[in-house]
Amino acid sequence: MEKDKPKEKEKTDKKEKLVMAMCCPEGENAEQIKEKVLIELGERLEGRSNVVMTRLNDEDLKKIDALVEVEAFKSRSEAAAFFINEGIKARKDLFQKVMPTVDKIRELKAQAKKSLTPAGQ
Repeated sequence: MEKDKPKEKEKTDKKEKLVMAMCCPEGENAEQIKEKVLIELGERLEGRSNVVMTRLNDEDLKKIDALVEVEAFKSRSEAAAFFINEGIKARKDLFQKVMPTVDKIRELKAQAKKSLTPAGQ
């Protein structure tokens, strides 16, 4: 059993290097990335109480799992929430264009629903 420990450590080291190569920009190590991510998470993910189920392809899941494995995130959920938030920020222009129309649609739906309610109710 003791002979297997160096082999296990070697496998773990190789795995960590592979994970680092997959997810860490040159010049940054996992600890630096972990620190940055934890700071961002603390600021951006407060009040996360809504649940969204999603399906991911294998490659995206591997990347999410790699970041969880190096403890950049506590969970897949935390990582997914972070990247969703980043995507929304990256496409802020899209949301600025669409939200006024969405607000009008919601208002029209509310008016239509109200018009279907019999008077006096």
